Amino acid sequence: MSVMMVRQNVKHGSIEEAEAAVRALFTTLDRVRPGGLRYASTRVMDSSTFVILVELADNTEDTRPAIHEYVHFQEQLKRWVDGPPVIERLDVVGSYNLFGTERESAVR
Repeated sequence: MSVMMVRQNVKHGSIEEAEAAVRALFTTLDRVRPGGLRYASTRVMDSSTFVILVELADNTEDTRPAIHEYVHFQEQLKRWVDGPPVIERLDVVGSYNLFGTERESAVR
């Protein structure tokens, strides 16, 4: 499994528009249901920082770029962002039902 965390600052005047676009994107993902993908977008409370978690199952290709609405969302981001994203690969040490693991509660 591959897990990534992305931190992205959004311009203060664009937060509501960005949140609406994120909700629309997740509506699309609920409809398309790409396999092997776990994906969450959150916003740090009272800030303009978004934190995105992405997990791809082993031997799974990221199919988000093949989804038209995802590509459109990525294009819109260019107007809203305030600086480059911080992208970090994560090593899952423990997870309870958050990441796709063999058991409900996994500790590595």
